[in-house]
Amino acid sequence: MRKTAIFLGGGASAAEGAPVQSMIFQKYFTALRAENNYSDCTLVRELRAYFKQMFYIDVLQDDLDKIHFPTFEEAIGLLDLAVRKRQSFNNFDLENLAKNSNRIGYIRQYLVLLMAEVLEDKTSVVRGFHRELVEHLNEFGCLTDTTFISTNYDVLIDRALSFRDGITIDYGIEFTKDRKEAGLLSTPKSVSPVTLYKVHGSLNWSYCPTCNSVKLIDEQQGILNLLTDPSQARCSQCQSVRTPVIVPPTFFKDMSNSFITIVWHKTEMSLNDIGHLIFCGYSFPDADMHIKYLIKRIQTNRTDKLKITVINNYPGKKSEKLDEEKERYLRFLGTDICFTNNTFEDFCSQTEKFIE
Repeated sequence: MRKTAIFLGGGASAAEGAPVQSMIFQKYFTALRAENNYSDCTLVRELRAYFKQMFYIDVLQDDLDKIHFPTFEEAIGLLDLAVRKRQSFNNFDLENLAKNSNRIGYIRQYLVLLMAEVLEDKTSVVRGFHRELVEHLNEFGCLTDTTFISTNYDVLIDRALSFRDGITIDYGIEFTKDRKEAGLLSTPKSVSPVTLYKVHGSLNWSYCPTCNSVKLIDEQQGILNLLTDPSQARCSQCQSVRTPVIVPPTFFKDMSNSFITIVWHKTEMSLNDIGHLIFCGYSFPDADMHIKYLIKRIQTNRTDKLKITVINNYPGKKSEKLDEEKERYLRFLGTDICFTNNTFEDFCSQTEKFIE
């Protein structure tokens, strides 16, 4: 049996109830206004100012059902590009000598926390497709030979893998322990690791910029401590406030985090050994040039042929959208690709049909 890599895009998480990028803000502010307890919240006040100035949207007054919100990647991409260019927007500046400077940095953090809260709420009760996929792969005896690659920040696949007894997850990086003891978390020799590379970071990774270390937290809810209880988000070694490890899928990715660099390198090395690459819920967007570059290297720097299967349908999906996505794949990867009309749910329930 040839080794298989399963590439999980946003559509795989959407099958479990997670909102797509374009719906994150609408869902967040709709729920916020329903609760009506945000009057003195700094996060809400700052986000309202950001959306009002940059996108002409009043998130607390406008009719949310009629608003065309930017995608998460557009909203955070503006901030990331401003940081890279060392530029500011009116009323939103970078670091300087003025009091309360670096508003751009705070807004970026608030956007990440907003996304974390939406995903935690929408994926707290899941339908179990990821778990069903893991169970089937285990039944076929190929779970530990499968490499999972995810562009998603949520922990749906993490939870599904952790639920299986005798399995640990190899993220490709080493995590510091929760307490101040020396040493790193390690995988017991008696436990079989399953490889999961999260190339855009994860909501269960917490980074200390002082110690240059990453802590693995049990649930993505831990990231929300940055908002609800910052003292709980402090590094146990140096007491610095930890930050999320999130790389938005924009043209202007900041790949400077050393742990993200390691993950990308190990992803490429792992994919060199696989024979079958299955895309699930991934539309091959133009903005993901880093992914395209990675796949093209894997496709061309090999002596054998790479089999590629695309599973990216869902109920009610328009044929025009399917055709557009198919064209993107064909244009970049060539014509020898197996396109299916199947959904992620089909793949999880009938895994043996797609795995050689």
